This record gives sequence, C-alpha cells and structure tokens, in this order.
Amino acid sequence: MSWSSLGAQFCLELAFGVLVTLVFVARAPLGVFFFRLMGATALVPLLAAIALPRITGDVGWGELDWLGAAFSAALYFVYSGPVKTRTRELGLALAALGCALSLALAVRNVPAVDGAAAWAVASLSAFATGLVGGSVGLAMVFGHWYLTVPTLDVAWLVKLNRLTMVWMGLSAAALATSCVVFAEPLRAREIDLWGPWSMFYIGTRLALGVALPLLFAWMTSQSLRYRNTRSATGILYASTVLVLIGTAVSLFLQDSYGAPL
Repeated sequence: MSWSSLGAQFCLELAFGVLVTLVFVARAPLGVFFFRLMGATALVPLLAAIALPRITGDVGWGELDWLGAAFSAALYFVYSGPVKTRTRELGLALAALGCALSLALAVRNVPAVDGAAAWAVASLSAFATGLVGGSVGLAMVFGHWYLTVPTLDVAWLVKLNRLTMVWMGLSAAALATSCVVFAEPLRAREIDLWGPWSMFYIGTRLALGVALPLLFAWMTSQSLRYRNTRSATGILYASTVLVLIGTAVSLFLQDSYGAPL
C-alpha cells in the first residue's frame, strides 16, 4: 500500500475510535464546546482520509470507499452541536458506522486479505487499534475538562478509563487472531513470525500499543481512587503518545508483511 493509503487508514482508525468512545460520554455534562472540539478531532482525520489518496493520485473518486467517511463528516454538526443527548448519541453512532465502513473497505486492499474470514479479522484488527488510540486520547482530553468543569463527577473518567482497558484487551485478542489467521500467507512470503526481527516489531507493537498503556490505565485508576484527576491526566497523556506510536507500528507491519498486525 502507498503511504497515502496507509495515512488514510491511520486517520480512519483514530476517527473511528474517537466517535465510538464519544457515544459513551454523550450524557456527561461537558458543554457543547467539548463535543465540538472532540468532534473536530474526528472530522479532520476523516477529511484527510478522503483527500490524501486522491491528491496523490493513488485512488480515484470512482472508488466509493470515501462515501462512509464523507457521511461521517457530514454528521459533524449533528454530534457536535447544541442538540439533545439522544440526537447526539444517534449522530455519533451513525458517524461511527460510516467511518467503520470506509475503514473496512480500506483494509480490504491489504495483500493477505483474501476471503470473507480474512477480511473480517483484518477489519476487527483495524477497529480495535483505532478504539485504543481514539479512546485513550479522548480520555486524556476528558481529564483536562475537570479544570473547566470542577464539579464534574470523577465517575465519568473512571468509566472512560475502564473502557480504554476493554479496548486494549480487544486489541490484544485481535493481534493474536491475526497472527493465527494470516500465518500461512506470511509463511508463503517467507516471513517467520517467530524470527528475531518479527518478534522485535510485533513485540514493540504489543508493548507500546497494548501492554504499557494497560499498565498506565491501571495507574490512572489508582490515581482516580483518590480523585486525583491531574495525575490521572498526566498518565493518560503519556499513554496517548504510546498508543499513537503503537498504531504507527501496526501500519508499518501491515505494509511490510502484507497482513494486518
């Protein structure tokens, strides 16, 4: 895959993670500006995912994979505006589905994805990776919001932190499943998953994308037991950097090995 297609996939993964996670905090008393801000962090990657491959000429407008992302972007004024909570939740859910469609179509072009089962696993891997990146980043911004709304219940950040841990577990399971499902195509390309370089890159992917963020999530939960949102936010900031690197490593493995890892 070209760098622009990989960049578009990276953007779609992050946008998907943000949109899905926003559904879980749509009822929190955060104010409209929070949803405009976080909605924009999904909107910008969505627009970039549409534009990048077409600006470089790698994909034409005749390829309709951009329609889901465009649909999600068009709903920005619904999920980020001064609307009722149920309307916001519905807008976010529909936007997440549109983004998921474009993301699934993006991974369909990965060389090793051949058949419905492989496509399903590749899509699950991309969804899980995006959920980790989007949710941890959103949790970090959420932590800052206690400076804006001091009366905000700490239970919201506790819930959000637990949700990130669920996504991390899902991401680890998706990585393990991908290693099993795509083992044969990788062997056909003379790639040994147990070789030193494979173990280094996959270990980096697992450590930075799942293991260390999971440890940081536990540290965040311990800080929140004492209602220390500032320490929790600092930990989440470090975790955000790690998961973004982990997401980039995931795309590097996909490009190098031709399989979603």
